Amino acid sequence: MRVRRVVLVGLVVVLLTAVDGARAEETPRMGGVLKVATIGEPPTLDIAMSTATQVYELMWHASESLFTYDRNFSPIPMLADAYTVTDRGLRYTITLRRGLKFHNGKEMTSADVVPSLKRWGQVASVGKILWKSVESIEARDPTTVVIHLKQPSGSLLFGLSEPHASIYPREVVEAAGDGPLKEFIGTGPYRFVEHKPDRHIKFVRFKDYTARPEAPNGFGGRKTAYVDEILFVPVPETAVRLAGVETGEYHHAMFVKQDAYERIKSLSQIEPRIVKPRGWAVAVLNHKAGAMTSKKLRQALQAALDMEPIAVAGFGFKEFYRLDPGLFFPEQPWHSTVGAALYNQKDKDKARRLLKEAGYAGQPVRWMTTKEYEFMYKNALVAKQQMEEAGFTVDLQVVDWATQNNRMEKPELWDVFSTGFVFSADPALHVALRCTFAGWWCHEEKERLMADLRIENDPKKRKAIIDRLQAIFYDDVGSVKLADYFTLDVARRELRGPFRAAPRMYFWNSWLAR
Repeated sequence: MRVRRVVLVGLVVVLLTAVDGARAEETPRMGGVLKVATIGEPPTLDIAMSTATQVYELMWHASESLFTYDRNFSPIPMLADAYTVTDRGLRYTITLRRGLKFHNGKEMTSADVVPSLKRWGQVASVGKILWKSVESIEARDPTTVVIHLKQPSGSLLFGLSEPHASIYPREVVEAAGDGPLKEFIGTGPYRFVEHKPDRHIKFVRFKDYTARPEAPNGFGGRKTAYVDEILFVPVPETAVRLAGVETGEYHHAMFVKQDAYERIKSLSQIEPRIVKPRGWAVAVLNHKAGAMTSKKLRQALQAALDMEPIAVAGFGFKEFYRLDPGLFFPEQPWHSTVGAALYNQKDKDKARRLLKEAGYAGQPVRWMTTKEYEFMYKNALVAKQQMEEAGFTVDLQVVDWATQNNRMEKPELWDVFSTGFVFSADPALHVALRCTFAGWWCHEEKERLMADLRIENDPKKRKAIIDRLQAIFYDDVGSVKLADYFTLDVARRELRGPFRAAPRMYFWNSWLAR
């Protein structure tokens, strides 16, 4: 029996909130109410039932998983104490930390972990993928969980490091049944108190939290709840979020307009935070119903777009976007330029020819977008104009973020929608390559290659698989990548500590200076 070290395959992430020398020596202060302006109401508070990063960034203050990511995006234990891999990679034996309490005062044991992970395998998009390789899971004793696999997995620990694999009390999981959680009781440094729609989501310090002994490391290591409360306040208008930080109504605001960047840099009371890498802007195409089931129409859309003006409209300053064909960032070992000739073609003549070959008769292409993420709306506006110049008819439907997330599960309601695909440490778990959502890209060879990728541990072999996947992505037009994007957050200077590591936000280990 031996302990297997996790091989680094992710991006070396630079913490974007480096503290200067004076602050580094400052003693953190306990107390205060931290107010964070978010982009709007989350579609759900049940992490496993959502792919929205916003849900993760809120709820992982209360919920924790067996593993998490260090600063290099390599899996490290969180609720787990240690693990071993035996039987030719088919058996994972995970030892749990002792004495950890849920927010209801109950001690966490394997009797809670097993049903939580079974539910994760049933309802979470990544869980569903990885659970196909699970033969069984058992609670060997109160502090030991054993997972038996049908085949080796290069992705299991990455999946168990994601927030959607959070652990809850057994009775909470059982009460949820096949539906969403009815209570949000976790083990995190903050406990969930209330959700008042359109007002706030409130967390308070969990006084019985047991932190890990190691120094803070990425999303792991020691977590300290310095502030008494965190209020996540939905503020859909970007200008209102920025104004609120300027006046002191909020301490931090997500997704501020990039066109305010120069002015923000001149303000003494606040500071800009560029989140790089964050994700890539994308037009998701409906492969199950409607106009985009035609490959030639998908190829026509891809050919028509000129990405530079689309990116400029959405992100403004060059500091906030990058034109690159890769499904993975240049900072990652998985970056590929295969298929680059089909990215950013800006060839309207080719698009018109493909429309004619497809027998397109001007039926409206329903493009769904939202102003809550303003870049998505502005990307869509420019793309709509370019598509219409090539001969498409575009019905741009602007909805709130929660409505878009609801509609996207009903393929009869849309043809295209705007979103962003965020960084994925494990390429086999990247949302752009999944076939688990209604209407999203499914392709026989792609699914076979993804199955190979999930069990492959050799980096060179993984890269070869990714090159082939990217070639298929561009030929079949799985989605249309627009550009890499880097977002802008703002914070008041009294908010101290590391509260943003690309690409996810967190507020444990952060405090409010006087």
